[in-house]
Amino acid sequence: METSYFWETEYTLPPDAPGFSHFCPGHIVWLGSAVLLCAVICAVYRRLRENERLTFRRVLAVLLICDELFKYGIAIYSGDFRPSFLPLHLCSINIFLIAADAIKPNELLQEVLYAVCLPGAFFALAFPGWNYLPIWNALCIHSFTAHIMLLLYPLLRISGGFQPSFKRFIRTLPAALVVTVLVACFNMAFGTNFMFLARAGEGNPLSWFERFLGSPGYLLGIPLIAAVCWAVLYGVPKLREKT
Repeated sequence: METSYFWETEYTLPPDAPGFSHFCPGHIVWLGSAVLLCAVICAVYRRLRENERLTFRRVLAVLLICDELFKYGIAIYSGDFRPSFLPLHLCSINIFLIAADAIKPNELLQEVLYAVCLPGAFFALAFPGWNYLPIWNALCIHSFTAHIMLLLYPLLRISGGFQPSFKRFIRTLPAALVVTVLVACFNMAFGTNFMFLARAGEGNPLSWFERFLGSPGYLLGIPLIAAVCWAVLYGVPKLREKT
């Protein structure tokens, strides 16, 4: 097992460092572990009393924040902390939404976590943008564990009886638009690629749109992918209600 690259970051990694390919054995092990972990924890969560569920969610929120702080520690340790390490990716923003909901439960936050965090974490795990890192690397491990917890939190909410409402979700879209515009401005000012608003990246569904539509045409893929995700997330519960 290669350990010499364990503390390297995107900016300190040697050119010959081995990354990993999507759905390679190591990636599949992570995905299988995520599925098993989420299934077991959700089953246990259903058996808990409400006060125990609240404690469980708060512990998960604290673990997420610690995982994010761990990332900053690695960047500082490497001596090459850059604006791209800031928590402005969609998944990083969701960490703070989870913390807010864990402190004081809020249906609007839960709706965003269901409609945005859940599919976002799913796609990040299925098509990790950190595959330039060795599979045995601190930031790689951080990225997998953080996204597994991001996937788990809204699943816990669903396991606890959360009922999604598309009308409620619509109310959150103006705030989401403001955040998106601010992040896009930050990208232009600092040359970052938060929320993949500056470039599609490699190996993810947006890169497929970029292949045919170029840049910035690939941005059309964002609302299209979102529409498909929301059709599934809000259509399936409606079908269950009818049956």
